[in-house]
Amino acid sequence: FLSDLGADVIKIENRETGDLSRFMLAQLIGGEKVKNAEVSHYFIAMNRGKRSITVDLKKPDGLEIVRRLVKSSDVLLTNYRPGVLDRLGIGYEDLKKINPKIIFAQGSSWGPKGPWVMRPSRDTLAQAASGIMAKSGRPSDPPFPAPIFVADHSGALSLASGILAALVARERTGQSQRVDASIYGTMIALQGMEIDYTSLTGQEPERAGRGHQFLHGVWGAFKTKDGWLCIAGVDDLRWPRFCRIMGIEHLEADPEYGDNVVRNFHGYKIQAVLDEIFPNKTSAEWLKELNDADILATEVVYYSAMLKSEQARGNGYLLELDHPVAGKMLVSGAPVTLNGEVPTESRPAPEHGQHTEEILLEAGYSWEDIAKLHEDGVIGVAAPEA
Repeated sequence: FLSDLGADVIKIENRETGDLSRFMLAQLIGGEKVKNAEVSHYFIAMNRGKRSITVDLKKPDGLEIVRRLVKSSDVLLTNYRPGVLDRLGIGYEDLKKINPKIIFAQGSSWGPKGPWVMRPSRDTLAQAASGIMAKSGRPSDPPFPAPIFVADHSGALSLASGILAALVARERTGQSQRVDASIYGTMIALQGMEIDYTSLTGQEPERAGRGHQFLHGVWGAFKTKDGWLCIAGVDDLRWPRFCRIMGIEHLEADPEYGDNVVRNFHGYKIQAVLDEIFPNKTSAEWLKELNDADILATEVVYYSAMLKSEQARGNGYLLELDHPVAGKMLVSGAPVTLNGEVPTESRPAPEHGQHTEEILLEAGYSWEDIAKLHEDGVIGVAAPEA
């Protein structure tokens, strides 16, 4: 995300394997015969646009490389557990002595304080501990995690937001800043309205089911003749138009169907009626009528359809990337544009150690220095540029 916003992001990887996400290959999901089976979709998504340098942090010269890079960097970002970089001598207090304006950014599991600080975590645990997993699905279902790494991805956006705030603060004060954003805290922040209801009332709302834990009725997904359509509520202004389109004018004034609170918050009866009507037409047919009447509706699509979206391409939410193995492909972009400039292409993710020599030269090392670092096993042999 920071790279998409224009940052030069240097990824420091270990010499032996590099980032383990390099080995999450497409074949692990789709089998050995899937297209581009030997390519890591995960690594592309998380690392496109970055540069890679390999460094052995167990060696003094390796730590010195980090210190040299910190001198000319704005931000050091890590997701090691708290204390790891301190033990290596490159923690926040150490780095402030090298660069008094450094932003030290920690992507954490549970936050910088409290009894859980040293617990390990992953996306699913943050969902479970924050309450979001217990609200997914129907009452008879087991708790469902979101079908994406929602904690990891939104936690990263939280951290990026904190970094940008810290950069502004530094520009105003001239002081270094320490930033922490956790996936657990981010999951709680995403549920402000829902959590506050329980805090306010003492009640636990029901599971979300096919809608939202507060919203049931003209809300959520409905089966059509050839797919699914999603409705995001129908208010009093739109209700007469909706009734006309659906052919249920006789229910418009019926309090069990027509009352705004009933149909949107407790509308199980209207939901059953609509379940019978929507299968009579295709999604496209319904969508034309509903959109023309300014009803909040859209088609429920799979990834294959979304990748063809003119709306997503037109706003830079999907970018073209020329991968050295897969060739031309589309990748997810950033949801932010600046000054109306919409990007169309993304830079590829780096090969392991691809930019090692380039980055060291920029940091002031000579070719002789670099050769010795290679010889001493501090850095790896840089991969050829793709």
